Amino acid sequence: MVQLSISEFGDDNFAVGSWENKEIISRDGHLKLHAQVFFASIDQRNERAAGKSAFTALVAVIANWLQSNRDEMPIKYEFDNLIREGSLEWRNLCENEDYIRQFPDKHFDLDTVLQAKIRPLSMVPEKSFVGFFHPEGPEGKDFDFLQGAMSFDSIWEEIIRYGSNSPGNVDPSIYIVSWNDHFFVLKVDHDAYYIIDTLGERLYEGCNQAYVLKFDKDTTIQRLPKEMKPSGEKSASGKVQGNSSKTQIVSQNESQTTEEEEIVCRGKESCKEYIKSFLAAVPLRELQADIKKGLMASTRLHHRLQIEFHYTNLLQPVVEFSANKEATANAPAMEIALAVT
Repeated sequence: MVQLSISEFGDDNFAVGSWENKEIISRDGHLKLHAQVFFASIDQRNERAAGKSAFTALVAVIANWLQSNRDEMPIKYEFDNLIREGSLEWRNLCENEDYIRQFPDKHFDLDTVLQAKIRPLSMVPEKSFVGFFHPEGPEGKDFDFLQGAMSFDSIWEEIIRYGSNSPGNVDPSIYIVSWNDHFFVLKVDHDAYYIIDTLGERLYEGCNQAYVLKFDKDTTIQRLPKEMKPSGEKSASGKVQGNSSKTQIVSQNESQTTEEEEIVCRGKESCKEYIKSFLAAVPLRELQADIKKGLMASTRLHHRLQIEFHYTNLLQPVVEFSANKEATANAPAMEIALAVT
């Protein structure tokens, strides 16, 4: 009988976890997201992961798991393991002198990680998209140089069209999203969209857990009335609700909903608004301020505005397939030879 030590099966091992209803205030304090969130025990910066700059390796490992488990989402201990595995793969890449010469900051690009084959994963160019955020309204005049380029809105229309209207498309679409020097995974399913991010700070200030945001029929984004926007005071729980430069999270019993709160969007399409208004809104306004000050070169502008959606697939085992095919083709000849002898 195999003896298992407590250290091998601690409290975190085989933890299932659960979805939690959360209300998250946008960084500019204008909007409130009501959605379900699933937390890991750690994020990539945790000492048990040691994956400070492991973004690209992590999204490859997570996308591969989602491709291999099409109808599932990882439970807590699996999520933790994926973070540790992706961080380990990144540390292994850091031992490669050729990679470090090319990326001295250890921020490897996606092509490099996929070519390293840390997981059997590939990108599908014909189903992938590269475009740019383009501010709406009067602010958009500063970005006229993007006319003719694919916009984020156009990309989203293509993603949804493929996900919902493709004949026989019953499997979810798994995208690796790259924007503003960060990577996360987007899962587009029939009933819900999911954002999987391994850096807790992307959700709210002080968060040290990787997370999955679920956007389904019950998800809403509301516009906060001026008098309800965060004021900088602390709640009874001690959480700061008012730093306008940071995303904040409040529990349901701490929030107050009034008839004056306008519903901006409802349902799984709230995912699009979240990316635009929670992840991108403040950086875009900062970018516009830099433009007016004449601080931005055109190449850097494109880099800060560009967003990429890389459609992923599992790599087919070409060598193994070819060998099996050859063996199958030779089978009748072998049978004949045996019969003759």
